[in-house]
Amino acid sequence: MLGGIRTPLIVGGALGFGSGTGVGSERGVGLRQIEPMVGVWYPGLGVFRVGYGLFSYCEESDDEKDYDIDHSEWDFELGAHIFGNAYVMGSYSRVKELSDLGDVAWNEWGASFGSLLYIFSKTLLFAEVGYRWVLSHYDPFLEKKVHGGRLQMNIGFAAYVF
Repeated sequence: MLGGIRTPLIVGGALGFGSGTGVGSERGVGLRQIEPMVGVWYPGLGVFRVGYGLFSYCEESDDEKDYDIDHSEWDFELGAHIFGNAYVMGSYSRVKELSDLGDVAWNEWGASFGSLLYIFSKTLLFAEVGYRWVLSHYDPFLEKKVHGGRLQMNIGFAAYVF
C-alpha cells in the first residue's frame, strides 16, 4: 500500500493564499504565509500535518502612523482520502499578531478539500481550498471585537523522509 515507502513521515512546505489575515480588515486577497511542515501521510488513507507559518506586513492606523506587524500561526491538520488522490481535511490554527499598537491572538477552525499529484515515487505536490472560521477576538486596529470567516488556498509540496 505504501508503494516502497518505508515510513510515511513527510517534510514539506506550502504557500497559503487567503482573503485577509484577520476579520474586519481591508488587507484583501494575497499571500498569507509561507509554512514549513512535518507530518505523517499514508497514501490513499490519511494525513496529519503540523506547520508553522509566519510573515510580516505594515498597517496604517487611524492616526496615520505605520505599524509593523509580525503574524505567525501554528496549524494542525487532519485529513482522510475520500477517493484516489482527493482528500478532505479539518484544521485548527492558533494565530498571533504582534505590533507596537497591541498584540492579539485568536483561534481558527477550518474545513478544506484537496488533491495531490505524485512526482517520482516519494515526492508529491498538493493543492487545497478551504474555509476558516475565525473565533471572536479583539482587533487593536479596529478597536473592537471581531469574528467571522475567510477563504484560504494552499499550494505545497511534501517529500517522504525514507
